[in-house]
Amino acid sequence: MVRKVGRLMQTCATLLCAGWLLLPAVVAAGEDGAIVLTVEEIRRMKANKMADLLNHVPGVSAGDTSVSIHGSSKVRVLVDGRPINDPTSSYGAVNWSMVDPDKVERIEILRGKGGVRYGQDAGGGVILITTKTIKSIGGSIKTYGGNQDTGYAGVGVQGRSGPWAAEAGGEVETTQGYTVNNDSLRQRGGLKLSYNGDAERGVNLGVDFVRDERGLTGLPDYPTPQSRKENETTILTGQARAWGLTSATFLNMGEQHNTDIGKRLDQRLRVNELGEDLSSSLDTGGFGRLDYGAGYRLARASGTTFDDQSEEVFSIFASQTLHRSQSPWSLTGGLRANANTAFDDVLNPELKLSYQQPRWGLTGSYSGSNNIPSFYQRYNQTSSTRPNPDLGMETADNYSLALGLTPMDDLSVRTSVFYNRLSDRITYVTGDDGVGQYQNFGEVTYRGGDVAITWKPLEPLSLKAGYTYLRAIDEETGLFIPAKAEHTATLDCTWQATDRLTAVLSGKYVSEVYRNRANTKTVPDYMLANLRAEYSLGQYGLFTEVKNLADTTYYYADGLLGPPLTWIAGVSWKM
Repeated sequence: MVRKVGRLMQTCATLLCAGWLLLPAVVAAGEDGAIVLTVEEIRRMKANKMADLLNHVPGVSAGDTSVSIHGSSKVRVLVDGRPINDPTSSYGAVNWSMVDPDKVERIEILRGKGGVRYGQDAGGGVILITTKTIKSIGGSIKTYGGNQDTGYAGVGVQGRSGPWAAEAGGEVETTQGYTVNNDSLRQRGGLKLSYNGDAERGVNLGVDFVRDERGLTGLPDYPTPQSRKENETTILTGQARAWGLTSATFLNMGEQHNTDIGKRLDQRLRVNELGEDLSSSLDTGGFGRLDYGAGYRLARASGTTFDDQSEEVFSIFASQTLHRSQSPWSLTGGLRANANTAFDDVLNPELKLSYQQPRWGLTGSYSGSNNIPSFYQRYNQTSSTRPNPDLGMETADNYSLALGLTPMDDLSVRTSVFYNRLSDRITYVTGDDGVGQYQNFGEVTYRGGDVAITWKPLEPLSLKAGYTYLRAIDEETGLFIPAKAEHTATLDCTWQATDRLTAVLSGKYVSEVYRNRANTKTVPDYMLANLRAEYSLGQYGLFTEVKNLADTTYYYADGLLGPPLTWIAGVSWKM
């Protein structure tokens, strides 16, 4: 039944996408082709986690600690300018627990671009998250519980006095999981201090800490009932604005500890990354603006199974936007030069041409980017992964054409086509013994398209549908890349039943994927339905969430078993 309904959704979504792609230039993208989620859209979704927000953006796939755009997991994520990617990760993991959806003002998603301004390891794109400005003294408490012995408690306080503002918060979440050795315990704390004298001068300081301890179940055919992982990440950030310059400094410290008593494994990986970015802009008269800057990265790694490593990156960039005040056309060209001590030096160009009208527009872009293999991919060893110290750098050429239409205030359509060519793509390949390794694949192409429709047919009802077609091919063999779904469709229905009660019903379909490079093993397609609801009582709120309503048995793209029906119910308080 799931397959039949899934194929029907797939066919309808394909026809829908094709129909909009054939429309004669009546489509418009967001400004510069970026996808923007406003504070109002974020509020309507009633999401408890960032993944619940991002998973319903076409082309974007997110998990509790992951995100990918159009098949690439090399995505830079910045919150108020500070990076939250995990330096010890194997796949560009993101510490999403550092971001509370209730405190987010805006999310901007740059798909397949952004590397010129934000640096390496942005082959998939960049996600920029802006949090709400602290305007007064306040506080919040949130707690919930659910099946599988799930529990959560979080608290936050904030205040402002003139130009000074401060915020502190912490949370703890635990669950026993849905299968053997699937428990987890996560703790987080953070502190921010800011001084903003005026629009030209300001200083922001912050510290964030996350500790995560969990069991690793392994693949169903190769279980690892004694495999454990502990991960600690501390991020120190400092930002300053003065004299037309912006300085962003960070120190990202991560430690990962993997153990498996049954396999006599006890391995540690420590990665410290120090970064500094200095940028400014120059008004070039009636022709637009020039953005320019420089950056520096120092990364050091140590571990149980390899000698200490140290790598540096020096970079400079410039980006010129040409735009006359009354013209609908704008042209942006940029270049970033990266000098790597451990890999070849790289030049990353970016070119973007936009035509914008109040109700429609068109944006075409090209960007070149490079992704450095992480220390984890090269040196780390676990009960299910072998190291590959000879892993090379991945490069990407990304082309896209984004279009959209807003025929009326209550209806908007956004669609795009993309073609990404990757050389020496880094991917995880599982062997016949269930143990995998990261490898360079040669030349790989990602091509496809996506469409998103937002419609509010009635005042209390809003609908949001999305579809992504992704064809990921190894050009040397003509075979599909493992773990990349060809069809993904989503549907969200938000019902504002009363001024106090809001319900969100979400559905998602993912087509089958190949698990191995030879394309002989597959993971079946699946469909999921989720429900979220919130009842507001002034400063208090009651909420609940049920995932996998039909209690479907399904597997993730890597072959891991997905969770059955899970639910939580809780209460929140805000001052």
